[in-house]
Amino acid sequence: MLTLLLLACDIAPDTGTHGFSDASNLCGRIERDSGAPAASGVNVVQVLDGETACVGGDTGGAGWWGDVVESPAPDGDFFEATVPAGSYGVEVYAGPDYSGCSAAVVADDSTCSADIVVRVSQQFEFDKPNLYLYPTERTDVSVRLPAWRQITESDPRYPVDGWRVTAWPDGELDTRVGERDFLFYEMNYDVGRLQQEQGWCVRGPLAQLSIESEMKDIGFLPTEIRDFATAWDGEFPETEWMTIYPQFTHLATVKIDPEPDSFLRAWYYVAPGCRAVEPVQPPDVVRTGFHAAEWGVGFESPLDAPDVVVHGG
Repeated sequence: MLTLLLLACDIAPDTGTHGFSDASNLCGRIERDSGAPAASGVNVVQVLDGETACVGGDTGGAGWWGDVVESPAPDGDFFEATVPAGSYGVEVYAGPDYSGCSAAVVADDSTCSADIVVRVSQQFEFDKPNLYLYPTERTDVSVRLPAWRQITESDPRYPVDGWRVTAWPDGELDTRVGERDFLFYEMNYDVGRLQQEQGWCVRGPLAQLSIESEMKDIGFLPTEIRDFATAWDGEFPETEWMTIYPQFTHLATVKIDPEPDSFLRAWYYVAPGCRAVEPVQPPDVVRTGFHAAEWGVGFESPLDAPDVVVHGG
């Protein structure tokens, strides 16, 4: 696990001193566990009005927006930046699978931010989150996804300032590239934020059907479950046993404007083997008024490894 500690420039790190420039008002030190890759990049992101950096904890990719104002190159285990007074988030990347984030406030008289810790943790890709919108009447809707730099795929292509669509009561969406039944994206996400206590153990060949059954029980519509089946038929990994952990909370922030009256969300984290789990406590979401729904799936290695047979892959 990587940890980034932002320190006051006039405080010497435990491992020695570093010659920060007098002009820097944001500086830090990068700590790496044995075997972790070196930091490959740092972004200082100015937080947009009304937003809070690193929403959802001290991990990257949790749900916030802003513009990169500085990208200082790490100098060994150190970095520094000079930025105007304001609110910021500091993103740290260490190879394709590790990242982290921490909030920082820079005042006019700042010499360096202090006492800020960033936990940089392993990320993995959540596949095929499909987002559905059902207003009560024709409605222009904007949708903003978290940490857009961590989005790996999207349809329609996700713009930095979010999707803007016209939604109809039957779920049809008019987008800038044509009609869609849902908004699609894939993103890197912090595996440490996923609960791995509640779930169920199932034989591998029945895993997909068990998810579809659970989706029906918690309120997904037949068309949404059919989309799930269409997406994964012939693509779901194979192994003798799987443990499925449904995720209803601590998901990546999605902002919908106007805000729906209800929003049913479920991501399914699928791990190999049969593990001890507690019974699932599903959400109680009543889909009335303007309602939205979203499902997604993520696989723990080695389910997505090359030696696992995936039909149609």
